[in-house]
Amino acid sequence: MKNRTLHNAFPIVAAAIGNRFGVKVSVGGDKAETDGQTIWLPAYEGDDPDYQDVAWGLLAHEAAHIRYSDFTLRFGHSVLRRRLCNAIEDVRIEHELAKDFPGTRLTIRTVIEKMIVKGDFVASSIDDHPANILYSFVLKSLRARVLGQTALLPLVEQTEAALKATFPKGAVTRLKGLLSEVPEGLQSESDCLHLTDRILTMIEQEFEQQRQRNQAQQSVDEDTLSDQTDTDDAEQDTDSADSDCPDSKDEMEPDQRLPTDTGDNASSESEGDDDSNPGNPSDDPTTSSDSSSSNPQGDDEESTEIANPMSVLQTLLSAGDGDIEQDLFESLKSVLSLAAENVSELLMPSGHEPPMDERAGAFLLRKVQGESGKIRAALQGLVQSQTLNRSQHASRGRRMDGKRLHRLPLGETKLFQRKQAKTAPNTAMHLLLDKSESMGYQVSDSQGQPIGSRMPIALEATLALALAFEGIPGVNPGVTAFPGHQDDSVFRLLEHGQRVNARTGAFSLAATGSTPMTEAIWFGAASLLSCREPRKVLMVMTDGQPNDTLSTLELLQRCRDSGIETVGVGLGLDVSHLFPVAITINDLTELRAQLFELSKAVLLAA
Repeated sequence: MKNRTLHNAFPIVAAAIGNRFGVKVSVGGDKAETDGQTIWLPAYEGDDPDYQDVAWGLLAHEAAHIRYSDFTLRFGHSVLRRRLCNAIEDVRIEHELAKDFPGTRLTIRTVIEKMIVKGDFVASSIDDHPANILYSFVLKSLRARVLGQTALLPLVEQTEAALKATFPKGAVTRLKGLLSEVPEGLQSESDCLHLTDRILTMIEQEFEQQRQRNQAQQSVDEDTLSDQTDTDDAEQDTDSADSDCPDSKDEMEPDQRLPTDTGDNASSESEGDDDSNPGNPSDDPTTSSDSSSSNPQGDDEESTEIANPMSVLQTLLSAGDGDIEQDLFESLKSVLSLAAENVSELLMPSGHEPPMDERAGAFLLRKVQGESGKIRAALQGLVQSQTLNRSQHASRGRRMDGKRLHRLPLGETKLFQRKQAKTAPNTAMHLLLDKSESMGYQVSDSQGQPIGSRMPIALEATLALALAFEGIPGVNPGVTAFPGHQDDSVFRLLEHGQRVNARTGAFSLAATGSTPMTEAIWFGAASLLSCREPRKVLMVMTDGQPNDTLSTLELLQRCRDSGIETVGVGLGLDVSHLFPVAITINDLTELRAQLFELSKAVLLAA
């Protein structure tokens, strides 16, 4: 069965997480990437139960790039240089993100573990391209050590074996030393690139040293062969001179002089005792070709001799993208089973600071304070009557009710007092205020008398309601106006947790723009999901139809699927086709009273 609740709520939750990270999130299409400002997550219609974990891991990783990476950095033409730097940078930014958001360490580790189980993240083998072996070891060893992704340890061990078989021992040792600088020695992506260049330079040096050792060994072997030939000639002369002396040699000597005999080391051992031969290969264990066969458990040095080091180095440095495994988080596109034909896209609007008019705000505050106080007192009384502690009597307890002691002879046993507390509303309420151009049109009251435009009246009512909510324990108000400067933005009039008195200057907006209700609902829902209150209510006040009714209906349903209650307030307009709970206010002079009644019903329903 498809994870419909997750799918329906996903854009809202993704936006809420993006909001928490301070980044913009777009859901839809088949992209899973970031451009330094926005994160694109793919739309999903599959039934993979691991989708949520993978999506959140991808979101956290891309948010880390936006927060900490340098998108202007250039890597030149070297694919290996770019990929190695990216591997180191990925570890650095995820380490930094975990400092501010500790939960992301577990989120990303879960993604890694699931990929390993599915076989999407594997170790490198000796048959792999040298560049892939190097990249794989850097990526996996750093993730295991720095990020605590211990599920990678078996893969690190296998990859290290391939590394030791492909690279000189000195390169492996020095590589580990350089990687020990991660993460403390890296403060930026430029530092990661500098470390990458040091690694590549070191590897070139080690391969060059290996080439020089091979040349020196070849020269020693040639000298040794020449000396051996001279010795054999001398022995042949001696044998011919002593051919009439059969006891001059034992029966095994002729075998030692067979040029095809490679299994008897007696001759070489006798020569090895001669200190006058400084080029003897037996003096240098790194150049002894026989030591590995005579010692099957010999150290790694013998197993890292590269026959043609410069060829391996050239292959390494000329690697293309196809020679190195796909980037870890790029591969999540296939893991998430992206549907390329799904091109629907929702973009969470950015929240902007509105134009502030402190004088107008102070005037408006004085105007609504009186009525707001009445609304607050009434709401407080209603809420307190619901949350008041009431005493009950029980047969056991810690506090005895002396007024009931006289009933003891009559068999009354409920003599103890117990208080039963009812929970406070614990409700986060977010009010979305439509400030489209039509809100500035002149309207009349029920008697046909002109009363001005809807915008200032709606702002007054909203401010009065926010003030009333602020003084009620367990209620956390927030107010957003839409659109902002453009349809893809909103104005943050009052964020959850802010004091209304400090934000009155924001409640002096002019009516402009269209009605991008879908985007505004997404922003409001994401703000609610970041609140700690268990009950969340989204109230939308509008005088017109949304720009895209179908997407608005879809997102409102997603809000309800994710536990957010939706309420509509239509100003001269019936919005019951959008909201299951809705009222229509035709007489704007009744706006504040109607809002009070609606808010009372919402709060007391908790």
